[in-house]
Amino acid sequence: MARINLSGGSYDARAVSVAAQRVLNLYAEPIPAGDGEPIKYAYYLTPGLKVSAQSSGVCRCAYQTTQGDALFVMDEKVVLLNSDGTATVIGTISYYSTPVRISDNGTTVFIVDGTSTGGWYCTMPSKPGDGTYGAITKIVDSAFYGSPTISILDTFFLFVNPDTTNWYTSPAQFADESTTPFDSLYVASDTTSLSTIIGIGVLGQYIWIFGRWQTEFWYDSGSSDFPFARVPGITVEAGCISPFTICNIPTTPNTMNGAIMWLGQDRTGYARVYLGQQTTAAPVSTFPVDGALQDMGDLSNAVASVYQQDGHVFYVLTVPGQSSSWVYDVSTGLWHERCALDSSGNEVQLRPLFWCAAYGKIWAGDRENGAIYQVSLDALDDDGTAIKRQRSFPHLLTEGVRGIHRKFGLDMQNGSGITIDVDWSDDRGATFGTVRQLALGSTGNIWPTLWRLGMARDRVYRLTWTGAGDTALMGAFIDIDPVQT
Repeated sequence: MARINLSGGSYDARAVSVAAQRVLNLYAEPIPAGDGEPIKYAYYLTPGLKVSAQSSGVCRCAYQTTQGDALFVMDEKVVLLNSDGTATVIGTISYYSTPVRISDNGTTVFIVDGTSTGGWYCTMPSKPGDGTYGAITKIVDSAFYGSPTISILDTFFLFVNPDTTNWYTSPAQFADESTTPFDSLYVASDTTSLSTIIGIGVLGQYIWIFGRWQTEFWYDSGSSDFPFARVPGITVEAGCISPFTICNIPTTPNTMNGAIMWLGQDRTGYARVYLGQQTTAAPVSTFPVDGALQDMGDLSNAVASVYQQDGHVFYVLTVPGQSSSWVYDVSTGLWHERCALDSSGNEVQLRPLFWCAAYGKIWAGDRENGAIYQVSLDALDDDGTAIKRQRSFPHLLTEGVRGIHRKFGLDMQNGSGITIDVDWSDDRGATFGTVRQLALGSTGNIWPTLWRLGMARDRVYRLTWTGAGDTALMGAFIDIDPVQT
């Protein structure tokens, strides 16, 4: 029998006759060639969810402070998630349906919601783990203009004046309006593309100013009239679609000294995901991902978060209302999809909308019911709701003639005893036929096998399961005999 090694991520080509390899709620991990193992990739289960704390409303942000605390915004409530998994409301802001962004300078937390007057701040605890935050105060300084995003460099908070070509900063080490008021002259403009500034980010010592079609760079020059200056002669010829997709990436083998990712566009087209390092950037979304995103229509409310688990750094990109999220594994350079299931078993948008790390765990906030989840690889469902996993195989052709598919042997970790649905397409991926089931063994030395599978010139196998079993997928053994017809 021939081994069918699975490799790569989701690749749903424009024509299913080319490729229809979907990777749903699974992520690929390459096996080092020097290890001598017979497989190239193993596919592991994406994490499930355990409710840790219950608030109410829509999660609008998740943020880890520089002291290591986890803050969430649920509707108008600012919630501190404690290290024991309980939650405490520490204040309120105005309620809108838009996401919010949070940053801190070590002594003060600052929150923005994208409106022209939407800014709040509070003092942080005197030491990590204290949990004592000051009253959340709405800023009324006339030199604060609102912002959809917030970043920090050298103790300066950095903001975007909404729907303008301007960005601006707080004074250094902002504490409150009375002792550290904003300076109305601390304002700069996009000097190259002259377009509306969508968002702002910081990578290392460079400020990234994201316009609609172009990105320019600034640095801390130390000037007395305005502390920042533009890096001359350097731009990235791509802008930003949604400010809520701008995320910093930690150091990985593929992103030495970190990176920045966002959902962007350029003057020639629409919707690609970019990864930037130093003062350069390139798209990392594949053609199928580009096509899927561009088919979604308005992407201005797309959101993204980054978290690291078991060494894999995931960029989770969600377009509200869509049935799945696209996830980029920065550590491997591969994409996969994630979704949840509704009460009828239909694929729907992931429950978490924003993710963060704190206290040695990963946390996420629900998109509508106020739940704060622990995101755990030990959780095999979404707080009691099954998770749909799916991996479709590459096309199997028998050199233009029909082949008798005598046997399909599943190469998958046993021990859980769950049932795997196997179906296949004989029309080059256009439609799939009747499901046949394989039961994984309750012990490890089991090889689940199907026999007498008919004939085909081009076949695409597909595996689907929802059972709560801890397993790993490696591939399959397939016995095919070509026939001269």
